[in-house]
Amino acid sequence: MTALVLTACSITLTAASIINADRAFVSLIERGSAMEMVGAVADEQPKNSGAATGVEAVPAQEAKQQFSLSSILFCVCVTATGTIAAYLLAGKVLRPLHELTDAVEAVDEKNLSYRLPAAVSNDEVGKLTKDFNGMLRRLDDAFLRQKRFTANAAHELKTPLATMKTGAQVLKADSSASLTDYQDHAEKMLYSVDRLSRIVDDLLLLASAGDSASHDKEEVMLEPLFEAIQSELVFQMGERCITCTAACGELTVTGNPAFLYRIFFNLMENACKYGHDGGHIWIEAARQENRVSVSVKDDGPGISSEHLPYIFDAFYRVDKSRSREMGGSGLGLSLVKTMVDAEGGGIIVQSDGTNGTSFVVTLPV
Repeated sequence: MTALVLTACSITLTAASIINADRAFVSLIERGSAMEMVGAVADEQPKNSGAATGVEAVPAQEAKQQFSLSSILFCVCVTATGTIAAYLLAGKVLRPLHELTDAVEAVDEKNLSYRLPAAVSNDEVGKLTKDFNGMLRRLDDAFLRQKRFTANAAHELKTPLATMKTGAQVLKADSSASLTDYQDHAEKMLYSVDRLSRIVDDLLLLASAGDSASHDKEEVMLEPLFEAIQSELVFQMGERCITCTAACGELTVTGNPAFLYRIFFNLMENACKYGHDGGHIWIEAARQENRVSVSVKDDGPGISSEHLPYIFDAFYRVDKSRSREMGGSGLGLSLVKTMVDAEGGGIIVQSDGTNGTSFVVTLPV
């Protein structure tokens, strides 16, 4: 394409120069012939003196032809030289792009951790390399989260199934099993079935949260909302002597009432589970322009920094054994994050790993 453009430009310039030269030579020849004819009449020279005009016109015609030939040759040389130079220059300029293309083609789902070498130049290729590495980083993180989710989900579903299977095998092998043994196994099976049902229900809610949030949006007052949640958690809080202070005033938020209740219920339930015996839960709300910020803080042991980036991942547990003993499915905070996002809000977690944990939810008014 570059060679074609260069050739077209050279031919156009050459044709223009030849046309202009033709006009100049024709004008010069005609003017010279006219001057000689006037001089011949004035001096009353013989008729054969006009022969000099033809003789003098021949060198001018030859000069014109020579100029045209030289222009054409010059056009060919310039076009050829320019094409070669453009080809070499384009190859040098596009070499990093070709190398980038080859590197990109070598990346697949098996080596998403690979990163392209950083470009030395700060041009478009360098920016493209940087952006592509950023995309690879995000894809790699998404794939790793999906793998963790699949592994954790399989483990969570396998545990109650294994409990039920083991109990059934024991009863089948024990020919002298009593009614009490069957009743004990039935209770364990019901507990495992309930746990499976909670996990499945949470997974369904997790999958449909984004579609359900757009319906039934209402203005909800925060103070009565937290009072209702406290009344539902009064037994757990009383069992561990945990008190709660809510300072929300007359603030309201707009959203799906069921989602809002579930969001703050999960956060308060977590505060009850992981707070210290005889501890305290602080709930504070503040207006920020057209949004309301609500914080739920406990005085528990906190969450160490290495766990904070994954705290909202499905089935992720900071203390796996302790979480299962408390009956958690590992989906509580993931549900909170999904529902907050569906409501057009945001949530962050703050903890120094030693002095409690604070969850800050921001919701539209």
